Amino acid sequence: MPLHDEERQRSTLELVRGIANDTTTLVRKELELARIEIVDAVVARMKGVGALGGAGLCGLIAVLFGGAAVAAALSSVMPVWAALLIVMGTFLSVAGVATAVGLVRMKSPPLAPKETERTIEEDIRWAKEALRR
Repeated sequence: MPLHDEERQRSTLELVRGIANDTTTLVRKELELARIEIVDAVVARMKGVGALGGAGLCGLIAVLFGGAAVAAALSSVMPVWAALLIVMGTFLSVAGVATAVGLVRMKSPPLAPKETERTIEEDIRWAKEALRR
């Protein structure tokens, strides 16, 4: 039984509405995914900044102990400044480790929302195929 033009028109409109609704939902989900990826990347960067701040503080303490060691070396012969130099070396080691950890955390994960980019490309292909039908 052949369809009348009005029935064809109605089903086409329903299809277009369905595609529009699906596209709207898809865009909302993609934006939500992008937001989550960006928040995760920013949190990772903030942890890196915290580690670098700790490295800076340890470096400052090492410089202070170094100054105390030099002062003690000038006023005393050996034991006081030797102990202070050991403490300074320890703080410098901690500062080095914290710097390395901070730099690693600053480099990963990338700020660009890679997963969102990939799914958007898939969505564009899907929408093009749906419109061709």
